Amino acid sequence: MTRKTAATSRISPLIDAMIWGLGDLRDRLVAHGWWPATRTVAVDADGRHWAIRGGRASALARARTARAVVVSQRCLWGQVTLPRMPRHAVPAAMTEALHGHSPLPLDHVLYAWRAEPAADGWRAVWGIVPRSVVADVQRSHAIAEGAPTYLMREDGSASLVRDAAGRRWRRRQAWWDVAGLAALGAALASASLLALMPAALQRQGVVAAMQQLQTLDPQAAPIRQQLDALRTQARVVEDIRAGHDAGVPAASIIEALSAALPDDTVLDRIDINGRDIRISGLTPNATDLLSRVAGYGAFADAKAPNAAVRDPASNKERFTFELRWKGGGAS
Repeated sequence: MTRKTAATSRISPLIDAMIWGLGDLRDRLVAHGWWPATRTVAVDADGRHWAIRGGRASALARARTARAVVVSQRCLWGQVTLPRMPRHAVPAAMTEALHGHSPLPLDHVLYAWRAEPAADGWRAVWGIVPRSVVADVQRSHAIAEGAPTYLMREDGSASLVRDAAGRRWRRRQAWWDVAGLAALGAALASASLLALMPAALQRQGVVAAMQQLQTLDPQAAPIRQQLDALRTQARVVEDIRAGHDAGVPAASIIEALSAALPDDTVLDRIDINGRDIRISGLTPNATDLLSRVAGYGAFADAKAPNAAVRDPASNKERFTFELRWKGGGAS
């Protein structure tokens, strides 16, 4: 066995099991009315009417127009296990198996079966009914000879007989499956479109905004230049105003100091830095002088950063004061 053949032998059962699972899911959805299918109304030998959907038969409360036959009596049921084989080979294998299990030749019976994958191959449930039984029901209830026939078990499961009518029904159901898949695809596409619509609209809005920005950017360039020039001029004006506000007339400071200091006080240094003033000199009593200067209305925050030192030559105290110009006159 080559490597390709070995890989195929491993993958093929998985594919067959998946296809069978999809078919079983389809039958379950049809039974619950969640998948498109033609509801088959069948009649049995006792005249009871049954609705068959997805391999399940349910009794109808009142008679309907029957287009199929359902047989629950005089059926022979059995099970058979087939060896592992491809799915398309199962019908021929079931025919061979039924040759050995049928009490009558297969030409004289109608049979139905349902196979499902198992660990050791395929496990199938089969049913057989004589053709004469079905023919009697057809004649009794005026059912056409080419109508589908179902074999029903006690649990309510109904299996479609594998004859020409059954093949026609399966082809019709295949068209319903195509329509269902198309509708499902359209629903998924619509849901995806609705889910992606906000993102698409947002992206479109961003693209439109970028395009508009690219269009307006060249037009806004002269305006930006004018705004930059106005900001520069505004900063210059603010600097001039701040310098004007911070500027202190030196003559006014000298005049205020002359008025605040007594005659026996001599200044030998005056430093003016904006509104901050630093003076130093000689006075008989530095403490009294600091109190006098602090009480003068033109100055504020008067303090002595260093202690006064008495000068032996003049017999006066050498002081250094720091003041802040406030303006105005004496208090």
